[in-house]
Amino acid sequence: MVWKKLGKPDSISLSLPRSRKVCGYEIKKVPLGAYLKAMRNLQDFPAQLMEAIFPGMALEDILQELKGCNTDMLGQWFMRAAGVAPEQVIALVSDLTGIPHEELVQNAAIGLDGFVGILDAWVEVNGIENFIQTVSGLRAKAKALTAETTGFKG
Repeated sequence: MVWKKLGKPDSISLSLPRSRKVCGYEIKKVPLGAYLKAMRNLQDFPAQLMEAIFPGMALEDILQELKGCNTDMLGQWFMRAAGVAPEQVIALVSDLTGIPHEELVQNAAIGLDGFVGILDAWVEVNGIENFIQTVSGLRAKAKALTAETTGFKG
């Protein structure tokens, strides 16, 4: 594989906008460190979500409850999760865009549609779709290479 020379832009980089303005906020490309920091801040999210859905329950009790799951229980779990998940999403978007949390929540000019627009702009400016496609391609190549070298096709 031939790696591109550093500093030489490729066609994907050239086609990405450097920034986009949404609801009066400039959404910019962030360095990898900002993305990693945001992901680190989310590390406790699964535990917080499980505690919200199954307050005070041990893992054994949760598994037992899951065995008897019905539509009423799913509705209850969804409502409990809805109280935790939005706050985590807002915190993540705040970390990634630099827009203060309070402004995302309180600014009436943003609203739900503006929030989604901000998130969409961040995905576009930071080339997230390109990243996902590249990682998927690398995964397929790694799988093929593993199959060639080990004979394993799983």
